[in-house]
Amino acid sequence: MQTQEVRVRRPQRHEALIQQLRDDGVFSTMRDVLLFSAAVGSAQERRVPFDASNEPIRYETVTDPAFAETLINMIAAVAAGDDAEILDSSRIQERVTIFEEYANGGLEYLQEQMNTRQQRVELIVESLVTDALAGSASAEPVSVEELLDSTGW
Repeated sequence: MQTQEVRVRRPQRHEALIQQLRDDGVFSTMRDVLLFSAAVGSAQERRVPFDASNEPIRYETVTDPAFAETLINMIAAVAAGDDAEILDSSRIQERVTIFEEYANGGLEYLQEQMNTRQQRVELIVESLVTDALAGSASAEPVSVEELLDSTGW
């Protein structure tokens, strides 16, 4: 399957939230909303299939920033577990479907957070980003000796 035929769907159920995320200036494009939502969905282990969608977005549009295709592939690889062939070019549509489902799960999670916290969506996004960055800061420095000792040379 050629990539120009591939389209990324967005869940119709969350169209109002997608628009709100754009209108409130949290994200400038629908692509950014979907990328962030898929990352949230993956982090929360929320993969939610859906049927009803609005106008799909061209795959090339979604993967325009250099990291986007890597994110889509990483999410699919984690979801597929031991199936390394998920990254084969012939399975691009399957990777896109996995990405869409995690984006839907992420949007569902964001909506739940808005409903339970009673906060504006930009504060929730800010909180999620802050939490993610704080979690990644847990790596401790390693000395050169420790690095060399860990190699199997």
